[in-house]
Amino acid sequence: MYLRKNRVRCGETRRTYLSIAHNVWWSGDNGKKAQSRPVVIASFGVEDKVDVDLAREVVAAVENCAPKFPTRRGEGKAATMRIAQEIRRIEGFLKVLVSRRLGLAEHLPPGDERQNVLELLIREELAQPETGMREAEILTKLRQRLGG
Repeated sequence: MYLRKNRVRCGETRRTYLSIAHNVWWSGDNGKKAQSRPVVIASFGVEDKVDVDLAREVVAAVENCAPKFPTRRGEGKAATMRIAQEIRRIEGFLKVLVSRRLGLAEHLPPGDERQNVLELLIREELAQPETGMREAEILTKLRQRLGG
């Protein structure tokens, strides 16, 4: 998994959207050659509103916490789609984690300890995702977990 930047032009303006992606080998259809293609696991939104460095760390944490499905050769696409389905259930939570507005990077310890905290938060959310939560509710929940 990696942090994907997708640059989009809307008239005169340009925006960059960030997302978690994973490249999957797709077999060729109708005589076309097989090739690697990105599958978006979750979206973080517009780059201007995202702490990019923290987003990279969250991508690594998501990769470590993502469900593991047994796969055989040629089943990578199906397994990646199943992982994406699980991670998308907590997409709103991930967006709040990496938002500049939250400023989570300032409150977390650096290095391996930060990675451990991020993985713990993501594992807890994957275990019991609370869908439909608003940003304010997610922020309150995060503050309670982090003791602040």
